[in-house]
Amino acid sequence: LMKIVKYIAIRMVLAVVFLFAMNLLYLYTFWKEDVKQHGDVLENLWGVDIHSDAIYFGESSNFHVPEGDSIKHRISFALDSLLPSLSIATVDNAGLHAGTYLALVKNIPKEMNLKFVVITLNYRSFSANWRYAPFENYLAKSALMLEPSLPILNKFMISLKHYDYQSDDERNAQMKLAWKNEKFTIPNFDYDNVIEWDSAMAWHTWLDVNTNLTEENLPLASHYIKNFAFNIDTVNNERIEDLNAIVSIANNKNYKVIFNLLGENTIEAEKLVGKELLYLMEKNRSLLVNYYTNKGVIMVDNFYQIPDSCFVDRNWPTEHYNYQGKKIIAENIKKAIEANELHH
Repeated sequence: LMKIVKYIAIRMVLAVVFLFAMNLLYLYTFWKEDVKQHGDVLENLWGVDIHSDAIYFGESSNFHVPEGDSIKHRISFALDSLLPSLSIATVDNAGLHAGTYLALVKNIPKEMNLKFVVITLNYRSFSANWRYAPFENYLAKSALMLEPSLPILNKFMISLKHYDYQSDDERNAQMKLAWKNEKFTIPNFDYDNVIEWDSAMAWHTWLDVNTNLTEENLPLASHYIKNFAFNIDTVNNERIEDLNAIVSIANNKNYKVIFNLLGENTIEAEKLVGKELLYLMEKNRSLLVNYYTNKGVIMVDNFYQIPDSCFVDRNWPTEHYNYQGKKIIAENIKKAIEANELHH
């Protein structure tokens, strides 16, 4: 029996040694190329100065610059220049949400001594058409590539598609199912799900009664319904789970979390779709603000702060602002940092 135990033990040790040797070899050969292909946002984190006081995590709201603008402006750069006593680093990439920020937060170097992180909170990322967008495959793959485990094992899992990989058809089916089954309640209103409300909009239900609606902007009104009509379920919504995990990591590492709730074009939403949509948006906004304030997060609520004139995309609801809009957000974050005495 001892012989068998010894035989197995030696082989197990050899297997572990082999795995670590292969991992080391992988780190020196293909790993950086694979990160570029499967998790390029990690490269942004690698570029962060180790002595930074804080990191701003953002998506395209941070860096999108309208055509014709001569200056390349970022919310995070504006924030950094508003706070000369602090050095605020930037990590951003298009389409990111709390799931990717979580993967990045897990990779913040141990030797960094952060005062706080700013996490961009995008209201639309809680909606079904972002949670089940085809781009989720890439984000899920990135998150796995960034897992703090042996990089060679992460790569092996990726080659097996051992992450939330689904075809575009499956994603669309998930989305449509959520639009149908995730109900909401609006007082004195006929519709309790996206599919029915969106269909009614497409069938010209409000074209004659709402003077702001035209044949041309009906598709935009529909986009507003699909992007903003939902009820955040704190038990089952994937983004809540991600954000909670970020909060608990920050608590363990002893730095503060600031959630930057982006401004939405509530003026246009109300014009095209009506006060019923605003009722839902406000319900979710106040839920997020209260839920995370109670968890000790510093909430910077920009939801109603950005004027209609600052939104640069006019055919689709986005959080892309001109320089003026970005400055408003940077100012509001700065005020919160000072009010919480994080600027010393």
